[in-house]
Amino acid sequence: MFLTLCVCVCVCVVQCDGQYIPLPSLQGIAVLNIPSYAGGTNFWGGTKEDDIFCAPSFDDKILEVVAVFGSMQMAVSRVIKLQHHRIAQCRTVKITILGDEGVPIQVDGEAWIQPPGVIKIQHKNRAQMLTRDRAFENTLKSWEDKLKYDKGPLRPHLYPQQSVDLATEEEATLVQMCARAAEELITRICEAAKTNGLLEQELAHAVNAASHAINKTHPKFPESLTRNTAIEVASTVKALYNETESLLLGRVSLLDPPEEEQLSGALQTAELELGKLGEIPWLYHILQPNDEE
Repeated sequence: MFLTLCVCVCVCVVQCDGQYIPLPSLQGIAVLNIPSYAGGTNFWGGTKEDDIFCAPSFDDKILEVVAVFGSMQMAVSRVIKLQHHRIAQCRTVKITILGDEGVPIQVDGEAWIQPPGVIKIQHKNRAQMLTRDRAFENTLKSWEDKLKYDKGPLRPHLYPQQSVDLATEEEATLVQMCARAAEELITRICEAAKTNGLLEQELAHAVNAASHAINKTHPKFPESLTRNTAIEVASTVKALYNETESLLLGRVSLLDPPEEEQLSGALQTAELELGKLGEIPWLYHILQPNDEE
């Protein structure tokens, strides 16, 4: 189960195992009873025990409560590792919604508006589920690596049209480098957005689009990168670069000097990698400056 609750601190009261929890300034909370969500994202931010929290597990009957600072955090957490604000681990969560208006809630599906009232969350039962066989996967990977070493890296047999649709290894490497630079830029934007709401308001769409495109790239299999995916990465990263640069130049003056310096550095790196992509003939028309720029 993965429950998200969009809250305002002044309209919701949270209790964990009967203890009132003071909430920081946030937009929502997430309650988990499994170590991951959305196909494997570790929203708790770790798998090991530390001095305060125990290691999350699907069978310990303990719920993890995590703060959500914005929609941008939810979108990019599948692509990059962000710092997560852990609130508590407990067996029972009680959320009291105050006021006259409801708040958005989502539990493993479509969201709805929950009217004011009391929500109590606790472990009920368990169901048998399929799981991955790690030992078999490791054996299969070892066999594939040995086969690759014996025969050498070979590109699969392709029909002429398929060959045209795939990027070369050199082109795929440039796209991967641009994707990594974009991930760093997104990380800096998310960090700065915690203290400057204008960044999230203005850049959320561009960040989500770039994150979605980057998620389609596969660093372990560069030979499978298609031109369509490369074009999507190039166009969305360029749009993110342009919008971020515009904000830095003319509309954002509330960033602290260290944050602005880090964001500017990530922006310069992204510009450098986009310039390299522009040397690829079939990407040139996507990346060349237009009249408005």
